[in-house]
Amino acid sequence: MTETPAHHESSRLGRFIQNYSGFLSSFVIGVAGLVATSIWQFRQAQNAERQQASEQAIARTKAENEWRIARAEILAKNLSVLTLQGANSADQRFGVLLSLTRGNILDPELAISYALDLGRDSPTYMRAVLAATDNKNYAQLAEAFALTCMQRFGVEKQAEICKDDKLADRSEAIAQVIADDLEANGAGKNGPMALLRDEKAVQAHPTKLAWLFEPYLQDLYERRQWSQIEQFESSSTGARLVAALVLATARTGEMVTSAEEDMLKKFHAERRHWLVSYLAGRTCDVECRGKLMQAMLSSYGEAQGDYDDAFKHLLTAPRAEAGVALAQLHARLLWCQVDADDLAEFRDSVLVPILIQASNDPKFDEALLEDLAVLAALAPEPPAPSTVTADATAAKDASAWKQMQSALAKRGERFHKAFADRQARARRERANPPPMVKKQNFCTAARANEAAGSDLEQ
Repeated sequence: MTETPAHHESSRLGRFIQNYSGFLSSFVIGVAGLVATSIWQFRQAQNAERQQASEQAIARTKAENEWRIARAEILAKNLSVLTLQGANSADQRFGVLLSLTRGNILDPELAISYALDLGRDSPTYMRAVLAATDNKNYAQLAEAFALTCMQRFGVEKQAEICKDDKLADRSEAIAQVIADDLEANGAGKNGPMALLRDEKAVQAHPTKLAWLFEPYLQDLYERRQWSQIEQFESSSTGARLVAALVLATARTGEMVTSAEEDMLKKFHAERRHWLVSYLAGRTCDVECRGKLMQAMLSSYGEAQGDYDDAFKHLLTAPRAEAGVALAQLHARLLWCQVDADDLAEFRDSVLVPILIQASNDPKFDEALLEDLAVLAALAPEPPAPSTVTADATAAKDASAWKQMQSALAKRGERFHKAFADRQARARRERANPPPMVKKQNFCTAARANEAAGSDLEQ
């Protein structure tokens, strides 16, 4: 009884197939044809897409080639104008260069190159072209930024080493372009901030980069944009180092409330302490300390004491850590490559106090003490205060100088003799410097403004 239904069902299925075999055949053939048609249509659509993409690529390549040819023809027609020299052709070069830049006919690096050449005659025109240039190569701009004698040494002299002073206006315009781009796009990791991404690169050129970013940071400080300053500093260690150098000299001397004065003192104290810790850190080697010393000495007066702790750390550090900085400081003082007012302040605020303290410390390294005595010998002696117009500060400085000499003599004849001998040698060398340093000797060179004044009188 259990097998009868299965047999019955099998018979019904068999009869269905037998009775409707034609229908089933037509149905299967129809489905197969429909599938084949769909596959063929899909493949045809793919081929059409490929053909269309290929045609578009060919058209795009053709258009690019035609544009390259057109650009080359346009550039060739205007090349004679772009290669002109002299202030008389500045207007003509500016018009052509600005049109070519806005039309994306020139590559950015080529546009910058022509703009920098134009900047020798007209920094204003150069700045306008650079503002219209997209995807600027900021390393190219930094390379063209030339430090003046005032920026390198804190003093302007009529010396051959100051030959780049003629590019001062162009360099100032480049710094303004950096400031404009940072103001427009913020201090992110791209754009001009890429110059500060590599800490070693910043250590190699701290003075140049500090002056390159000075307009932007000075403006932020004057407008009290603390959050933007912090954003700048947090972008990289190199940016923090540049900010520490620039902001130490950023005081504007304006009247402030007592609350704001306390805030500013804290602001500068934090960066002063960070700079000292950076100089003592492992990432700043002897070359780095020497370069930072140069940067700080050139802007010493403007820092209003913010560099004192850093200098005291350098001058009392072991020779292995600060030998290069001491040697470079010795050369700067010997050849008068420091502003006279800055040197007097440096003498009274750093050199003399350190020497008095070191001379009275029997544990202080004697070789380093002799080095410090030699440095002090290169500084001018404080003038004696006038009896008529007695000045408390002048009297204090003169008294400290005598106290330093007395402390050196008490420490030993060796140190007092080293001081006196170096004073005598310095006078002879300054009067008759070796040929290899005559270009760097500021002791006998006239100040730039004095030379300009004498020219006008003639």
